[in-house]
Amino acid sequence: MHLAATNDDSARKFPAHPVGLGMAAEHAEEDRHRALAAFIETMLDRHGVPERQRFRALEAALGMSYTQVRRRMLGEAPWSIEEIRKLASHFHEPLIPIMSALADEPGIPATLPFAGAALPCTIWPVGEPLPGRIGPMVAMHNETTDQWTVASASEVADSPSYALARLLFERSPPRRVAVLDDDSDSAQSIVDFLGAKGMDAQPFNCAVELLAAMDTEPFEGFVVDWLLGDTTAKELLSKIRARVPSGPVVILTGQIATGVATEEELAMVGASYRALFFEKPTRPMTIFNALQVGFTPGVPAA
Repeated sequence: MHLAATNDDSARKFPAHPVGLGMAAEHAEEDRHRALAAFIETMLDRHGVPERQRFRALEAALGMSYTQVRRRMLGEAPWSIEEIRKLASHFHEPLIPIMSALADEPGIPATLPFAGAALPCTIWPVGEPLPGRIGPMVAMHNETTDQWTVASASEVADSPSYALARLLFERSPPRRVAVLDDDSDSAQSIVDFLGAKGMDAQPFNCAVELLAAMDTEPFEGFVVDWLLGDTTAKELLSKIRARVPSGPVVILTGQIATGVATEEELAMVGASYRALFFEKPTRPMTIFNALQVGFTPGVPAA
C-alpha cells in the first residue's frame, strides 16, 4: 500500500525513516545516562568524596569491579534499578532525585513548608509563572536564591506561580554520624541513643578505622573523644574538616579534672575546627541536641 504525498505539516512531525526513530531513542538514552552520571558526580562531591577516590567509593557501594563502575559512569553500560537503589541506600540519599535523572525531564529539588518544617520534595513545574492559578498546589521560584517552594494555590493567589505536572515526596534519609571513642562501651551507648532518636550512627574505636571508613562512606556529623590512647584527636579533627568542611563536630573529654586536657586548649581547638566540646560524663541528649543544631541550615555548629 502506498501513501499519497501530503503538504500537511502535522505529517512531517515524525521522522521519514524508522532508523531516525531508533537514533533519536538512542540519543535520548545516552542523554539520560549522562544526566545520571552527572548527578552521581554531584552527589559524591556533596559528600566530600575526593575525585581520585570516586570510582573506589562506587565500587564499595555497589560491590562492582573498577571496570564495571567505569563503564556505567562513561555511559558504556546501563544502570539497573537495583544498582541505583543500592547507591541511594549506601550514600543515604533519597531515591527519587536519583531516579528522576533518568527521566526524560529531570525533576527539580524543592521544599514544602509544613507544620514549621521544610519537607524536601521533587517537582516538575510546567508553563509560565502566572498569578491566580487554581492549583491545588503550585510552585514558586526565587530567582535570587534559585530555590523552589511548593505552596497551596490559595496562599499565593496574587503571586506568579508555576503549575505542577508532578510532585513527589520521599522520607529524608537519617543523618549519618560517626562516633569515635577508644572505650567501645562508651561509643556503643552513644550510638544506641542516637539511633533511637532517628540518626544513623556508627561506632569506631580508633582514628585509622574512622578515616578508612570515610574513604567510602559519607558522614555528616562526628562525636569524637579528645584523648585517644596516648594522643589527642587534634590531627584527626584537621583531617575530618579537610574532608567535611561543614557539619557538627562534638568533642568529649573526661580529662580536664586530671589536667591532661585544659579548657583553654579545647576552646582553641573548638574555634579552629568549628567544634563543640563537652566534659564527660555527658548526657546523651546534650550530644543529640548539639548535633541537631549543627544539622540545621543557617545555624553554625559552633
